[in-house]
Amino acid sequence: MRVNLTALENIALIKQYHLNLSWTQASVDAQQLLDQCGHGDVAMKRDEDLTPTQRFAVKMARAMMLARPLLVIDRPAELLADTPYPKLLAAMLGSLADKLPDHRILDYDWNKPLYQGEI
Repeated sequence: MRVNLTALENIALIKQYHLNLSWTQASVDAQQLLDQCGHGDVAMKRDEDLTPTQRFAVKMARAMMLARPLLVIDRPAELLADTPYPKLLAAMLGSLADKLPDHRILDYDWNKPLYQGEI
């Protein structure tokens, strides 16, 4: 994330750059993704004002902007150290299910039991 931009600007920038979308349409799409992640209230916050959970939601929304066929989440514990991340991740992926065709979570073998029954 670019620290000089708000969360909304960071997310909208993806479609502006890749699809040459106007700011108006890209920001509407970005706000919808933030709302769907359950963090619509962070749109006008900058990186330093976000909690780790909010920052993760912004990063997830950025990753979802282009609707790629696969989302890879590499070691979420490093991004969400003080959060019960399997439950958070399951809730967030569940709320984005209509926009997410497939996903993979890559983590250490000793963390695999954390995901059983959650995701």
